[in-house]
Amino acid sequence: MRWANFLLFGNAPRSEPPEEQARSIALSDRIVPYTIRRRPRRSLSLNIDHRGLRVLGPMRTTLREVETLIHTHEDWILKKLDEWRDVRLHRGWTIVAEEPLPYLGAPVPVMTRSHTLRKPRLELVDGQLLLSTHDPRDIAANHRALVLWLREQAMICFEKRVAHYAGQLGVAMPTLALTQAKTRWGSCNNRGHIRLNWRLIHLPLPMIDYVVAHELAHLKEMNHSPRFWAVVETMIPDWRQAKRSLRGHVATLPLIEV
Repeated sequence: MRWANFLLFGNAPRSEPPEEQARSIALSDRIVPYTIRRRPRRSLSLNIDHRGLRVLGPMRTTLREVETLIHTHEDWILKKLDEWRDVRLHRGWTIVAEEPLPYLGAPVPVMTRSHTLRKPRLELVDGQLLLSTHDPRDIAANHRALVLWLREQAMICFEKRVAHYAGQLGVAMPTLALTQAKTRWGSCNNRGHIRLNWRLIHLPLPMIDYVVAHELAHLKEMNHSPRFWAVVETMIPDWRQAKRSLRGHVATLPLIEV
């Protein structure tokens, strides 16, 4: 019938927004990931728990309506997210916690299924991180598999971004290694070796790009002088905003023990 209306009046049927969306929004100096869930209901509501910020709304809820609601309650949202961050920092993140895992800035559900594989295997399937394991109860082995997968994906991502910006800067591809430092995102020594924190893989790509550009700029200027920041700006014109966002996003990251 709706297509019949289209034929008679020339108006295509209005497409329904997706029932579930993973998004992010800038609040103060932080980039906050959130999930929209549309259900047969009449009103919009906000919910914050160990899974992060979720917005529940009617099936035809628009993105503008969601973002207006979030900005209206910005102070409350940031306060509650900080409270849950403190809880996570005390107990850490594990697969059994059933929390979405931030991956390239988006909350990705982690699903576990039994399989005959000898070793646990992880893969992204339809926006979910699927862990196939012969023993879902072997938390230690599954956790190690998760960390290994994250590190592998980090190296794949970082190599591409470093190659891109090295070419833009006109320097040779440097030696790249991963680090798990708890206080630094990256480093560059006078031999041209760059080390990047694998936990960057949790962050949105623009923040990863900022860190990559920052370390590559040291190949030109081994300091933080105005000349250094001018080099950064050739790669990331809006580096100041990226730097602020990076600082604000730290509070949303999971603490994954290795």
